[in-house]
Amino acid sequence: MQVSRRSVLAAAGAAVIVPAAAGCLPARWDGRADEGYTGPVAATLGAEGHTVVVGDPAAPLTVRVYEDPSCPGCAEFQTEGSGPRLRRMAAEGDVQVHYVLGSFLGNGSKRAVNALRASLDRGKFAELHEVLHRGQAAAKRRGGFTGNTLLALSSSVDGLRDAAFDEAVLTGRHRDFVEAADRAVSTSWIKATPALEVDGRPVGKGDQDVLDDPDALARYLRRARQRSARG
Repeated sequence: MQVSRRSVLAAAGAAVIVPAAAGCLPARWDGRADEGYTGPVAATLGAEGHTVVVGDPAAPLTVRVYEDPSCPGCAEFQTEGSGPRLRRMAAEGDVQVHYVLGSFLGNGSKRAVNALRASLDRGKFAELHEVLHRGQAAAKRRGGFTGNTLLALSSSVDGLRDAAFDEAVLTGRHRDFVEAADRAVSTSWIKATPALEVDGRPVGKGDQDVLDDPDALARYLRRARQRSARG
């Protein structure tokens, strides 16, 4: 499932799910969650100042992921689709992942992106990133990503919460990062989230199965690495 960014912006911030005919909804995978890596992995602020970079800079491939923390399609990608495999590959040095975190779905998304940026300062981005996607649906039933909901979810990440982190979450300390990341999404080529680039090349509509099928993603990345090796 993908959420249209431009349709949301046109609706003045109202969250909409694009129907399959308009939003290029990839077929749902068979429901099995990949046994992806879920432990600690290095994450840093990207050189652009609006991305979070996960994995080894020496990795042979760079994957850019465009997403919004409130997007149902992004949660599906990160929990039941290929997101766990991508995390594992980043941890194993096969890829470096650049997350571009939009917040076109409203204030809850902005608060979530701010919390994710705060978790980066604590060395816990990868862990909170997974927790927020797994908790997205339950959070929506309680009114979305409020400050208190984000703190409650953050409590499940060992060593994340302290007074400075809580203050950052509740006051929106990283609003400059939030707005810069959202501008990066809004001015990009993407029409819906989640969306991927591999070494600067957008993953097109004909390859959208890479979002749902971890094996399709692995094959796609293997081909991309072969192209890179040929120069």
